[in-house]
Amino acid sequence: MRAVLALLLATSAAAFSPAAQTSSKSALGATAVDKELGVQAPIGFFDPLGFIKNGPYGGPEENFSHYRSVEVKHGRIAMAATVGTLVQQNSHFTGLISTSENLSFEDVPNGYAALAVVPLAGWCQMIITIGLHEVLVKQRPGKVPGDFGTGYLGEKMDDQSAKQLRALNVELANGRLAMLGILGMWASEHIHGSPLTEVAGLA
Repeated sequence: MRAVLALLLATSAAAFSPAAQTSSKSALGATAVDKELGVQAPIGFFDPLGFIKNGPYGGPEENFSHYRSVEVKHGRIAMAATVGTLVQQNSHFTGLISTSENLSFEDVPNGYAALAVVPLAGWCQMIITIGLHEVLVKQRPGKVPGDFGTGYLGEKMDDQSAKQLRALNVELANGRLAMLGILGMWASEHIHGSPLTEVAGLA
């Protein structure tokens, strides 16, 4: 488990960057990377392998922008995965996931076991949808990493406003916790053979 956590931290170099309530004037910004959003106590700026300084994407600002974009994306996916795992444990959609196989959503188990139950056509649909999102939804030039112009759950926030900066810091912190959380859930399922074993008795 320590090795998994170390790998997560290493590949998300800017992940545990602590944050002053200031941010860059553009996507790359004028703020020093060790003062950027996400630099939060008690870790502070966390880049032990020097990816920001020595990365392959240009100077420190370009490297930071790339790694921050990756961190935000992975954090959002991990938050969705964490919530999905918790909800799936106790609730399912009604209806059929596959009419040709007469397979209902309730027949799909939580955790790893779902990989073998969801039909191939279902996985293909999910992969195509993700691929289209990657191709069609683009980062807005000159904006902070992760800004695709869709607002914050429909809410518009002024650039660099205190409200926006706080929301971005909260998203980064929650995304980091979710990455650790979903990795912990997968590790637990691998060890115990079923998902959410630790909280099974609390339901």
